[in-house]
This record gives sequence, C-alpha cells and structure tokens, in this order.
Amino acid sequence: MTAQNNLSLLESLPQDLLGEILSRVASSSREDIGNCLLVSKTISSAVEDERVFNKLNLRPQTMNPQTTFVQYNSLMDKCIRSDNPAAHYIEGVKQYFVYDNTVLGMYHLRKSAEGSYGNGTYLYAILLLCTGNQEEGTMVLRSLGWEASRRRGDRCWRENKISLRTFIITVKPEYIQNMMTNAPPLTCHWNDLDTRCARCYIFKQMQKFIIFIQ
Repeated sequence: MTAQNNLSLLESLPQDLLGEILSRVASSSREDIGNCLLVSKTISSAVEDERVFNKLNLRPQTMNPQTTFVQYNSLMDKCIRSDNPAAHYIEGVKQYFVYDNTVLGMYHLRKSAEGSYGNGTYLYAILLLCTGNQEEGTMVLRSLGWEASRRRGDRCWRENKISLRTFIITVKPEYIQNMMTNAPPLTCHWNDLDTRCARCYIFKQMQKFIIFIQ
C-alpha cells in the first residue's frame, strides 16, 4: 500500500477515532504531532483534539520550565485547558517559585498530581509537608509507592532538581519547623540521607529539598 493510500485511509477514519490515535502519538513525540499539522487539513484539524493536548509530551519543557516564559505560550495555554498534568506541573512551578502565588501554584501542582504525573506528585507532596499539611502530604507522597520501593520517588526527586535548578527559591522558616515535626530518632542517622527507613523517609526527603534550595 502506498503512502498516499495510507494517508487516505487515515483521513477516512471518524474524527473521534483519529483524535484518539493522534493523542497516543502525542504522548511520545511532540515533534511528530508538529509534522501532522503539515500533512493535510483533515489531520491538522484532528490535532486540535483536546485529547492530543492532554497527552502531549512536554518533557523538554518540564525539565526546563524557564523556557516557557518566552516560548510555547499558546501551546501551554492549550495544554493547561486540556488538563495536561505536565503542563500543570510547569505552571505550578512558575506560580509558586517565581510569581510567589502559592495558592495558584499549589492548585496547578495538585492538578498535576491528580493526573498521575510523578514529578508533580512528588513536589506537591513535599510542599504540603513543608507548609504544615502533614496528613495530606504524607498521603500524596505515599502514592508514589515509596514504602515498597524507593525507586520512583528517587527518580522524581532527581528530575525535580533538574527542573528547579535555575530558580532562586527562598527557604521559609516554616519549612524547617515542619521538617522537624517529622524528625526521627537519632538512631536513623540524620546525616545519611540515602539510608531511609519508614521512620525517617519523609524527614529525609524534606531535608533533601531544603538543602537543595538553600
């Protein structure tokens, strides 16, 4: 079957199904979706499906949210309106740490966590804990499965450090005060941040964040 025939077959699909197919493409490659805009009017129209923007892969932007201050404004707006969890993470970081709008920042980070975006879930949990919402913060952090395996939480922390590396973040006194409410026994070796048990995991993850932003 020729490329033209393949295109004709694709264009003949119901718009709803075409939107679903393109949303799966979007989850792996923003560049491929960009190329779809050039194929035909039918395909280009399907790219505007809300599901495409909901699933769109924004990894380059999440790893460097600063780029979205001067680029991608229209794209980010569409992704946020479509509840793309990575877009909510980016906006949450900007609102919380740059514009000092903690309420709006936490709203977007919560939306990111609700969309099961790991980096958003992690940062939302840490900020909840640092600002005194111990019960919810503990519950959100637990959703990353750290009690069974530290792997996912550690990956989310590493990627958050990359995302936040260019931001100037103030250590608020309440961060340290709330960290100390989670202080484990001294036998947990407070200065050994890589050895973590159920008693000290939350304390040490908060400590890592505070050390990083100092």
